[in-house]
Amino acid sequence: MSEENRTYELGYILVPTVPEAEVVAKVTDLKNAIVAVAGTVSSEGEAEFIDLAYQIEKNVKSKKMKWNQGYFGWIKFTTAPDTLEALKKALDGNLDLMRYMLIKTDAENNVVFKKPKVEAKRENASLDEDELEAIAEGMDDAAEDTSEEVKEQHEKLPNLEDDMTVETPSETVEA
Repeated sequence: MSEENRTYELGYILVPTVPEAEVVAKVTDLKNAIVAVAGTVSSEGEAEFIDLAYQIEKNVKSKKMKWNQGYFGWIKFTTAPDTLEALKKALDGNLDLMRYMLIKTDAENNVVFKKPKVEAKRENASLDEDELEAIAEGMDDAAEDTSEEVKEQHEKLPNLEDDMTVETPSETVEA
């Protein structure tokens, strides 16, 4: 590693439409883009499927796409600062990348914070007919219970129409 080279970290989120079996290949494409600009990959965090903190929107081929989930990972590498512009162009052209962030870091900075493992559930998970029927029955029961409660609460409210007086500038009208 020459003195001109610096250490960088690429944090990325891949779109959730990438099949799980192809995630490793997509991460390899990112590493190949780094190597193509004379970079050397030193370490990486395995891409994991996560729920995002907020919805991300991106225009893809003139169509606005919105995602609430994605594959998050990171790659630490060294390269010369003047190669970053070419790397950014390659990353911007990658349609499988929802977002990415390049930051300058130290080679010794290997702090990894472990968080409790929470499995993200795919939004397009399929339910069988029995599960859908059980959900629908539960919704019907809840709707019936709610309507009875609302009627009871409504009957307890005072009748405001009897006590209502409307004042206008010229006269007082009793309702």
